[in-house]
Amino acid sequence: MRSNYVRADANGYIWGRKFSENYDPEWTEINQSVDVISDDVFYRLVDGEVVRTEIPKRSQNDYEIWDEANGGWIDPRTFTDLKTEKWTEIKAARTAQEFDSFEWGGYVFQCDEVSQRRIQGAVQLAMLDSTLTLDWTLSDNTVQAFTAAEFEAIGQALAAHVGQCHERGRILRQEIDAATSEEDLEAISW
Repeated sequence: MRSNYVRADANGYIWGRKFSENYDPEWTEINQSVDVISDDVFYRLVDGEVVRTEIPKRSQNDYEIWDEANGGWIDPRTFTDLKTEKWTEIKAARTAQEFDSFEWGGYVFQCDEVSQRRIQGAVQLAMLDSTLTLDWTLSDNTVQAFTAAEFEAIGQALAAHVGQCHERGRILRQEIDAATSEEDLEAISW
């Protein structure tokens, strides 16, 4: 005869269900249908009865793990881990801003790695030839002519932009290092 079985942990949280003819000592026979158990939340075996909980069956975060001893999802990360993750987040934001765009003289320039190299090349040319004038494609795809003196100023603006990104990163790194609580870390943002 086929019976309904569940597999539960030490706190009664159900991790498996089956309808089978074969007895298995690792499974508990129940009088209810296993069809009442859904996959969205945990169910518990309480005094032989299946009871629905409001605890999600899957972690709401990538870092949470199931704590069988306490019957719930926990965050196993240490405070040092949280600081490391915050610094990784800040570095990613710094990089995104550094390689996005910058403004000089009312013009917006792209400053991804290739664009930075091109600007640096134009600045070097400008330093060699003070009569230089080059057409430059801006961030909005319009074209503007710039003189050698303007390219030197554009190069300085690019350097200032990159410097500001890294200066902000250093300040935020100091804030991360000085943080003494999760709330301190959560308050830090790019």
